[in-house]
Amino acid sequence: MVQPAPPPAPRVSEFYERKRRLAYVFAWLSMTFLLIEASFLGSLLEFHSHPRAVVADGRVSLLYRCMTRDNPEESRLIRLDDASRPQGEPLGLLDAATAALPEGRDLTIFYGNRASVMAEGQIARSIDLGQKWDVLAAVGTWIFGWNDGKIVARRRENGAWGKEIEIATSGLVDRLIACVDGEAGPLVAWRERDKPLVRTALFDGAAFAPKAEFEIGTQQHWSAVLSKGRILYVLYNRDDRSFRYVTLRLECCPGCAAPVASRKIAFIDPLLRVGRRVTGLAAAATGDRLRFYVTRTTTLMTASLPLETLQPEEGARLVEIAVDPLWRTILGATTPTALFFCSLALVSIGLSLLRERARIAVAGLAPQPPETLCVGVFPRAMAWLLDELLLFPFFLVFAWVMAVSVEEMFRDPGIFQDPNYAVVLLTYGLVEIVYRFVMEWAFGWTVGKRIVGLRVTELDGSRLSFRGALVRNLLRLVDCNLYGMILGIALILKTKRRQRLGDLLGRTMVIQDLGPQP
Repeated sequence: MVQPAPPPAPRVSEFYERKRRLAYVFAWLSMTFLLIEASFLGSLLEFHSHPRAVVADGRVSLLYRCMTRDNPEESRLIRLDDASRPQGEPLGLLDAATAALPEGRDLTIFYGNRASVMAEGQIARSIDLGQKWDVLAAVGTWIFGWNDGKIVARRRENGAWGKEIEIATSGLVDRLIACVDGEAGPLVAWRERDKPLVRTALFDGAAFAPKAEFEIGTQQHWSAVLSKGRILYVLYNRDDRSFRYVTLRLECCPGCAAPVASRKIAFIDPLLRVGRRVTGLAAAATGDRLRFYVTRTTTLMTASLPLETLQPEEGARLVEIAVDPLWRTILGATTPTALFFCSLALVSIGLSLLRERARIAVAGLAPQPPETLCVGVFPRAMAWLLDELLLFPFFLVFAWVMAVSVEEMFRDPGIFQDPNYAVVLLTYGLVEIVYRFVMEWAFGWTVGKRIVGLRVTELDGSRLSFRGALVRNLLRLVDCNLYGMILGIALILKTKRRQRLGDLLGRTMVIQDLGPQP
């Protein structure tokens, strides 16, 4: 008697296959986007920091560092009108300028212990100052710096720089500011490296007299202004982590003619683009307003308040100083949006796959040899991206706790000389390896692999062993650089079971997880 043929085993639905193909497309789009960002956007984008407000004839010129991957030492100077709008194109300075001194139509730029006089954007002559210390600030007819344990100054008289004047004893400084108020001053403010105080000294016509000291703690971004007999001190308030406001703290010295109580000033922050981190702060008093200049990673911004009341108006906000061309502004604004869209698309499609795979598991599938289920680069790349998205908040929080810049970390390899950056990267790498090892040993998958539908097994399809999980994840140390990734992709494409180096040495493989098989 002829037995009837068994019913055909259910196949994976067209919906599942279509969603999986779409997921692979988004995975590769995201990978391509990240590769382009790492390889090219770092050279296209400019990173701003170290602003200095230079006041001459009631107008402000802003000197700031403008670093690119190709030239990390470039500085720029932009002249601003009364409304802090740029007048003309920024003046590019190929070296790291330490101070600027406008004098009529001429402009003297200081580079340490030498200077260049520029006329109409062209170098007219170079000057050797004949001193062993670097100029850190310049205002009026004065230059200031640090030399052999003391703050020093020189004054120009009859067209020549005079002898060195000692202002105060001080350890090595990390920031020095000088300003004047009409005929009063100059005022000098400085902070010794790794010290919590900002010290000030004011020229009284004969000598520099010590003035108020301000507590700064570990904050880096501060400035000081002399205005109407008051020494105003402003500090970027890093305790405020709001995405809506940028908050500054304003203080006045106790001995001022009209002291101002310490207060916080919040400006609405309209920024939505790459680089929200504040990288510098400068302040200047011009006319009847106190103006603030904030450098972000990829933008220059300004805000102001009346000197009479020192209270911001209703709805006061930071305004971007338009120094970048339109294409760079669009690039900075769309980069985080594109990354966010790719991330949400991956998660959404992954959840659809997870639901469909549960339905397939209930219906049952015909058993298949494990080696026929081995997966290649596409699904593994998607799973890796999803796991990185899961771990990235930890990375951001830990970087925030350690007070390091994520933007600078991916832009400037030399930043890793700072031990905080090394601690953040090493800790994140350890957390990632431990997370992947524990999840794969316990369950055979990570969250990303589970969403995409992948599972790590031994070569015979059995549950992953302790040795296999340990070896394949320790070998991620090889895969974490560009050459290791190229090697891993080449091995996945060429080996029979689609194995990278960790799989080969750990005798493991990554297969498509179709649920329990009969």
